[in-house]
Formats: sequence, structure tokens, C-alpha cells
Amino acid sequence: MVIGVDKIIGQIRNISEADKLLIEKAYKYAEQAHSGHTRYSGEPYMTHLAAVGYKLAAMGMQPTTIAAGLLHDSVEDTDVTTDDIQLEFGDEILFLVDGVTKLSSVRYHGTDRHNESLRKLFVATSQDIRVLIIKLADRLHNMETLNHVPPEKQLRIARETLEIYVPVAHRLGMGKLRKELEDLAFPYVYPDEANRVQTVLNSRAKKNEELRERERKTLQKRLAESG
Repeated sequence: MVIGVDKIIGQIRNISEADKLLIEKAYKYAEQAHSGHTRYSGEPYMTHLAAVGYKLAAMGMQPTTIAAGLLHDSVEDTDVTTDDIQLEFGDEILFLVDGVTKLSSVRYHGTDRHNESLRKLFVATSQDIRVLIIKLADRLHNMETLNHVPPEKQLRIARETLEIYVPVAHRLGMGKLRKELEDLAFPYVYPDEANRVQTVLNSRAKKNEELRERERKTLQKRLAESG
């Protein structure tokens, strides 16, 4: 299901009419640019872009960043050019979109030394922290929908998330987002450990439910005795 532009705008406090129009324009532009494109899930590609825009709005990012989030795949995945983005949205949004496009070339190759180099490249390539935040929001939604990705790609993406994106989120002080990324990647990278953790959690949940039921019956009896 595609998140509507009104929902994205609804996350922003005290938004001006100009900023509202900017986000609506970016939303419609992205929708047209990605018309006919679908995700692995079969859903319209716009579900991803709208989700990224919504996450950025919920984080409290400014309308310019939200607009860039909506447009972040336009240059890489469609016929839209950097000149088109500049003409329609100006230099600042072009700078952010171009920065995210460049970060898309960062790939996980599996060695600790290389990962550290990638993390440094990630930060160095992004001359503006907003580029990293857009990329993190992009990765978060990709991880939320990783179950639709072909199995041969899932492990690489999950490892890349743990080795590259989680440390970047940590260094930016984005604890909530870091935890979400870790929780989403963990079952793919460490399936046996994830199963053990889930078994323990299920066991505890069952015990807690049994305890609550005993307490409920005791309380019900006492209340009945007290009239």
C-alpha cells in the first residue's frame, strides 16, 4: 500500500504552504518517473519512495530533505537526469539526490578492514549529514521488506546493514534507527541464534501469560468476596 502525500505532510509541524507544495511536487514527480516500476513484492515502486519520505518526516527532517528522499532513486533508476532535478527542484535538492546516488555504489565485500574503509567512505562521500539520513531511511525500509528479495541477495544485504549502516547510525547518535536495523538484519545473518532468542522469548511470554491469568483469577475472587 502506497502512503499518500497527505500522510507524509501530516507528520510535519507548522508546515508552510510553500513547503507543502514542494513535497506534493516531489511526490508527484517521483510517482510519474517511476510509473510502471515495481518492487520484488509486486507493489508499485512508489511504495518504497513514499515510505522513505514518511520516515524522514517522522524523524523531524525538513521539507527539502523529505523531497530529496522522495526523489532519491529518480536519477539512478529512471530516465530523469541531474539536469532535470536541478531545473525542477534547484541546487540543494540536486545536491542531496546526487549524494544518495553516489552512496548507492557502496557495497559490502566481507572483510573487516574493507568495511572500515567503506564506513569512512560513507561519511567522507556525504558532505552533508542529510545525505546519510536519507540513505539510512532508504535502508530501513529495504530491510523491512527484505523478505520479498531473492534469498541469494538477502544475506549480503543483511550483512551490509550490520557492517556498514548500523555503525553509521550509531556514530550519528540515531539509537532507535540503529536498533531497528539490527533487529531486522539479525535473523538473516544469524538464523540459529535468532531462533534460540525467539524460543526464549516465546517461553517467557507463555510464563508471563500464565502468571497474569493466575493473578486475574485471584483478583476476580477477591473482588467477588468484597462484593
